[in-house]
Amino acid sequence: MSRQEEYNTRYKKLSERVEKGIVTLVAVCIAGLVGGQFLYAFDPIRQMLVETVRLEGAAQVP
Repeated sequence: MSRQEEYNTRYKKLSERVEKGIVTLVAVCIAGLVGGQFLYAFDPIRQMLVETVRLEGAAQVP
Protein backbone atom coordinates (compact mmCIF):
# COMPACT_ATOMS: atom_id res chain seq x y z
CA MET A 1 0.00 0.00 0.00
CA SER A 2 1.38 3.39 -0.96
CA ARG A 3 1.69 6.27 1.45
CA GLN A 4 -1.16 8.10 -0.28
CA GLU A 5 -3.50 5.13 0.04
CA GLU A 6 -2.55 4.70 3.70
CA TYR A 7 -3.17 8.40 4.33
CA ASN A 8 -6.57 8.21 2.62
CA THR A 9 -7.54 5.14 4.65
CA ARG A 10 -6.55 6.77 7.94
CA TYR A 11 -8.27 10.02 7.00
CA LYS A 12 -11.47 8.16 6.12
CA LYS A 13 -11.47 6.35 9.49
CA LEU A 14 -10.87 9.62 11.35
CA SER A 15 -13.55 11.49 9.43
CA GLU A 16 -16.08 8.70 10.08
CA ARG A 17 -15.42 8.92 13.84
CA VAL A 18 -15.69 12.71 13.81
CA GLU A 19 -18.89 12.55 11.77
CA LYS A 20 -20.41 10.02 14.17
CA GLY A 21 -19.52 12.30 17.10
CA ILE A 22 -21.09 15.33 15.44
CA VAL A 23 -24.27 13.42 14.60
CA THR A 24 -24.48 12.18 18.19
CA LEU A 25 -23.95 15.70 19.53
CA VAL A 26 -26.71 17.10 17.29
CA ALA A 27 -29.09 14.32 18.37
CA VAL A 28 -28.35 15.00 22.06
CA CYS A 29 -28.91 18.73 21.56
CA ILE A 30 -32.24 18.15 19.82
CA ALA A 31 -33.33 15.73 22.55
CA GLY A 32 -32.35 18.27 25.22
CA LEU A 33 -34.25 21.03 23.46
CA VAL A 34 -37.39 18.91 23.08
CA GLY A 35 -37.10 17.69 26.68
CA GLY A 36 -36.69 21.22 27.98
CA GLN A 37 -39.69 22.47 26.07
CA PHE A 38 -41.70 19.52 27.38
CA LEU A 39 -40.74 20.41 30.96
CA TYR A 40 -41.80 24.04 30.45
CA ALA A 41 -45.34 22.77 29.88
CA PHE A 42 -45.71 21.97 33.60
CA ASP A 43 -46.25 24.93 35.96
CA PRO A 44 -44.25 23.69 38.99
CA ILE A 45 -41.23 22.87 36.87
CA ARG A 46 -41.49 26.10 34.86
CA GLN A 47 -41.61 28.15 38.06
CA MET A 48 -38.47 26.41 39.26
CA LEU A 49 -36.56 26.81 35.98
CA VAL A 50 -37.59 30.25 34.70
CA GLU A 51 -36.44 33.25 36.73
CA THR A 52 -39.04 35.59 35.22
CA VAL A 53 -41.90 33.43 36.47
CA ARG A 54 -40.40 33.47 39.98
CA LEU A 55 -39.96 37.26 39.91
CA GLU A 56 -43.51 37.89 38.70
CA GLY A 57 -44.97 35.53 41.26
CA ALA A 58 -47.71 34.14 39.05
CA ALA A 59 -47.72 31.75 36.14
CA GLN A 60 -49.37 32.84 32.94
CA VAL A 61 -52.84 31.33 32.49
CA PRO A 62 -53.48 30.22 28.89
